[in-house]
Amino acid sequence: MQEQERPGVQRTLYRQAGGNVPTEATAARGVRVERVEGETVVVEHSRGEQLTGQRVSLNQSTAGRIEASSAQADRSAIRHLEAERAVALRSAIALALVRDLRAHRTRIGVLRADRVEVEQGAVGLALVRDLHGPALLRLPLGVVLAFAGGVLSGLLLALTTRSRRR
Repeated sequence: MQEQERPGVQRTLYRQAGGNVPTEATAARGVRVERVEGETVVVEHSRGEQLTGQRVSLNQSTAGRIEASSAQADRSAIRHLEAERAVALRSAIALALVRDLRAHRTRIGVLRADRVEVEQGAVGLALVRDLHGPALLRLPLGVVLAFAGGVLSGLLLALTTRSRRR
């Protein structure tokens, strides 16, 4: 994104790091917005509640919810992230539901993913198939599903037994 752009939500040309071809994007810079949607969404120094797009890039910003095929966060905070692929650098994520995540110096509260690589960061609770990096608690998804199934079965049995006694 060009540095001379003024605060607000506007259409812009965005050149991805390492990319040669600029693409059109919806950019939010220096604002607080409820919702931003677009093919490519770029958010800098802003706060957005709902960000939706094929590609979402967050830089020194906060987001309530991000839904994207590809998401990138740098020095940002995200409450809820849903993406196919995500990269997080020096960020914090409360809940991440992703297929493939690379994180560097990032703190993640709850993570559900297929593949994760964490460098110099921390994950509170990880439900993943393949995790590389530190985690406070690692549980295979099958174990969690078996535990949840057992709890639900016990509750159903208790409810049916109670209703028969009456």
